[in-house]
Amino acid sequence: MQNTQHWDFRADEVRAIQVEADAGEINLLAEEGMSIKAELTGDYNSEKTVLTMEIKDSKLILTVKSRKKWFCFGGSCKNGFKITAPAKTLLTVMNGAGRVIANGFTAGAEISSGAGEVVFQALSGPIRVKSGAGSVSGDIYSEDLEVKSGAGAVNLSWTQAPRQGSALVKNGAGSTTLAFPAGSKVAVKFKSGVGSMTNELGDTPSAPFKVEVKSGAGSLAIKKR
Repeated sequence: MQNTQHWDFRADEVRAIQVEADAGEINLLAEEGMSIKAELTGDYNSEKTVLTMEIKDSKLILTVKSRKKWFCFGGSCKNGFKITAPAKTLLTVMNGAGRVIANGFTAGAEISSGAGEVVFQALSGPIRVKSGAGSVSGDIYSEDLEVKSGAGAVNLSWTQAPRQGSALVKNGAGSTTLAFPAGSKVAVKFKSGVGSMTNELGDTPSAPFKVEVKSGAGSLAIKKR
């Protein structure tokens, strides 16, 4: 059954959003206004899928999960969400295999993805990502970044030169590319089993922004954007 479900919530009652899905795409877009809009995407079957939503302690919690795990193999777990909310909303997202897109939010995000791609567009604030096998990419500004990836590539670009803070990336087998505006000062530490490092900015050990990358087999590239 084609889904036609959507809801509005009062933005002044919500400071954070938590979203969870099995395999559908979760798309979050910053949009100022009096309401937060949520739409369930994908073909929805209430006999196979559980949909829940609530506001608790100023957190909007949206969940769509299969009633039984084996249903996912038949493609019935492709439900996700499309959400618009004010930019200052804090994000927490947990997705099994679908793509996660976060665009324009300023309070940071915590993303957990089993195998889906994670894409950031003009995201800022503290950022935490745990990814099993999907790539992590996009434009960000963060002085407090931590990415843990099992096998996916990490490709992140800072929209402005970081003034202070740190970026920590732990990547099992994928390559890591971090780009910064020309003139950025970063102190880089890289440890890898077999990967190599290139650095277009040059290392500034005394810089207040620290980059540390640990990789099992992937390379590191520090680039100018």
